[in-house]
Amino acid sequence: MTFLNFTSIVAQDKGDQQPKGPIVYTYDEYNGTYFPHILTVVYYPCNATCSNLGFPSVWPVSNENQCHNAVVNTTCQALLEGVDWQLPLLNYVGGVAIPLSTPPCKLPWAQQLGVKGALVYYTQMVGEPLGVTLACGLLYATEDSMPGSITAINPVTGKIVWMANGLAGPAMNNPVVWHGIVYVSVGGVCFTFSQFVHFEEHQYCKIHRGRCGAVYAFNATDGQLLWMRFTYGEAMPAPAIYDGILAYVTGGGCFVGVNATTGQTLWVDHFPGFMANMASVNYYVLPNGTPLFIAGFTYAAPPYGYIIAVNGLNGHEAWNATMPAPYIGANTGLGDVAPAVDQQLGIVVDNDIANFSNGYVDMVTFALNATNGKPLWAVNTGRGPIPPAYKGGMPLIVGNVVYDGNPSLGTVNAICIKTGKILWSTKLPCLQTPPKFPGGPRGSPTYYHGLLWVSAGQYVYVINPKNGDILSFYWIGGRLGIMNPVIAGNTMFLSNSYGWIIAIPLSQIYPAYIYY
Repeated sequence: MTFLNFTSIVAQDKGDQQPKGPIVYTYDEYNGTYFPHILTVVYYPCNATCSNLGFPSVWPVSNENQCHNAVVNTTCQALLEGVDWQLPLLNYVGGVAIPLSTPPCKLPWAQQLGVKGALVYYTQMVGEPLGVTLACGLLYATEDSMPGSITAINPVTGKIVWMANGLAGPAMNNPVVWHGIVYVSVGGVCFTFSQFVHFEEHQYCKIHRGRCGAVYAFNATDGQLLWMRFTYGEAMPAPAIYDGILAYVTGGGCFVGVNATTGQTLWVDHFPGFMANMASVNYYVLPNGTPLFIAGFTYAAPPYGYIIAVNGLNGHEAWNATMPAPYIGANTGLGDVAPAVDQQLGIVVDNDIANFSNGYVDMVTFALNATNGKPLWAVNTGRGPIPPAYKGGMPLIVGNVVYDGNPSLGTVNAICIKTGKILWSTKLPCLQTPPKFPGGPRGSPTYYHGLLWVSAGQYVYVINPKNGDILSFYWIGGRLGIMNPVIAGNTMFLSNSYGWIIAIPLSQIYPAYIYY
């Protein structure tokens, strides 16, 4: 293992045992293979907190909590009381953090693409499509501003502790943290012209998304690069880890398992023509202890997508499934929405669009048997205009209820996980129908203190999970993407497509939450 790694310490005070910072690490190769950009890691030791915040050593949404609930325990008094800060992160990694009050008509490319197209393009090429990660005493956020970056932030102060710039592609997902290591996979949304030729000639098995991508592993504390590997096709979706195995998927139809500590390949599956999209990997553990890694893929022809489960020990395909009949999947298929898993009930839940006709689609939530992929139920949560870009609503499982969004109609739905019966459906105010802007709800809700916290458009909504009543909605501004609000104590952490990371007290969003 070889790195070209120059380490420099800037502005160190004489007599100090710890440098005031920053410390800079630079890399241009790994194991003799050169990088497309110089990877620069800047570490500010003085911005790190010395106290134990009581966070877990893993990001629970991707590991140990397959239900997608983004709540992190903390013992930090400041977070328990609620901190309030805004960080224009995009300004630090080569972009422009646009003021949150800026109307969409003033975004880049708005005059050329229209406001809806500009919001999609800006999010996918510059800002933060997904949310943030909280673990190991730090808040981690990625930016897809070319070249991509990952930043570790002091969650109490909002100061940057370290940032890595110069990744091999846009970083469009939640970083994954596991026992002192933070992982980020990168890759863009684009296709080369040759892929359109394959499509026109019906050579669907030859299509792949993104020319290349990469997976990186950094020291979670100071950002030093531990290992990396290039990928065939983009690697947009976040990986998942179970028992030291990191599994990721690519736009080239690859499903790969590696040693999470060393990056050594354990197994590789190749599904020609299948493209990873934004659907992060999840897992289910069989009764005998064998993990099944589960991911959604897009395909260019009907049924447009599959969920595939592979044996985490050897990579053998365990099962594959598509949207249950009578629904016919459409457009980006099952590669958009990350499946949620109920480990206790042995159920996989996902969401997708179906039955495309004249610009309208059905939004379908469905459940599969986690052991064999057999369909259990499917329910139509409403028909409406096809949403721009990301097409589904990421599900959250709490108890025996699935909560997910319908971005076509701007609704949040509660569904019985055992039967598929819709318990309630609530239209979010301030979201136009048909959607004037991309805005959701697309990321999964967060369940905390007996309430649902939902980000959509420019607002955070607070909903009573028992009946769907909206208790409050709070203006954030900018655009909230495919993200679940992350909550620790009395503090919510949000990313924003306009280039911001935000910490805000829950008591500011809805003061009465303490009574629930």
